[in-house]
Amino acid sequence: MKIAFTSCFSATVFPQQPVWRQILALKPDALVLTGDSIYIDELTNPTHPKVMGDFEFLQFVAAKYRRQLAQPDFAALITAVPTYAIWDDHDFLWNECYEEKAIQKKTYAGLIRASRALFNAYCAHLEERATFPVNDSDARLWNANEPAPGYREVKLTKGLPSGAPVHLHLVDGRSWRVNRTLLGSAQRGEIETAMAAAPADALHLVASGSVIEAHKGDQWGNFEDLAWLRALADKYSIACLSGDIHANDFHRIPTDKGRMLYDFTASGAAIRRAIWAGTQCQNFGLLDIDATTLRGQWLRFGFPGALAPVTIDRSSWQMRP
Repeated sequence: MKIAFTSCFSATVFPQQPVWRQILALKPDALVLTGDSIYIDELTNPTHPKVMGDFEFLQFVAAKYRRQLAQPDFAALITAVPTYAIWDDHDFLWNECYEEKAIQKKTYAGLIRASRALFNAYCAHLEERATFPVNDSDARLWNANEPAPGYREVKLTKGLPSGAPVHLHLVDGRSWRVNRTLLGSAQRGEIETAMAAAPADALHLVASGSVIEAHKGDQWGNFEDLAWLRALADKYSIACLSGDIHANDFHRIPTDKGRMLYDFTASGAAIRRAIWAGTQCQNFGLLDIDATTLRGQWLRFGFPGALAPVTIDRSSWQMRP
């Protein structure tokens, strides 16, 4: 099985997106998008989204999704390859809205309802469950009780032995991010239940918008959930696919019992280093998985990047030389 993963792209800033052709040429069995499929707070509108009315906000954000979905290379890739997405701060509201505790502010309730509806519709389109609404008055976008994207588990099977799927855990790192909590207790419980139900030798891929620990700024290391995730990694083989930082990276986080939690980061698919300024980015990662090994590599502008490929033995869950 071959899984491509990346994050952070904008059809407004980067209308030409050759990264999707680069990924498609490698013929992955699945594509995982780990956040920031759009940038709600791009400096393309004189009005900041936080002061928009609910309908104006929905129209503004819906247009961004439609533009991304209409990008020819992106459309070709998601048509050919099963695609799964999670959201991060720029799809949810705006950059680091966590810091102003936006989730808890009633004044943003209508905006959050709209962003949920639009992201849920985007995921349904990617997974070919329903096409994205062409009309902003579509009833699918106006459910007063629109649920958060929440947690989902997807079992990926193509190219692997029968009965040995890869368990992809799509987590919602924004809807319950309050104070020192990243995922919330209910979502953590769902993940624990799903991992416990899997075979003992299962490979678990956790899709996360934020990097796990070793990068400055927005990371799991700032939340109590990191201790919880490390405890899970004591029992299960867990590799995280993360984004956010507009660069490729890799880290090993040791557990208390001497096992490893791995973090594969690929970020900056079609954006600039500082969103609308700086060096252009075309970054993505690729995992090759078989019954015995997990091999990760990173590409930039379609070529191997500065990071050396990583091979992990699935039996020992240790890196090979």
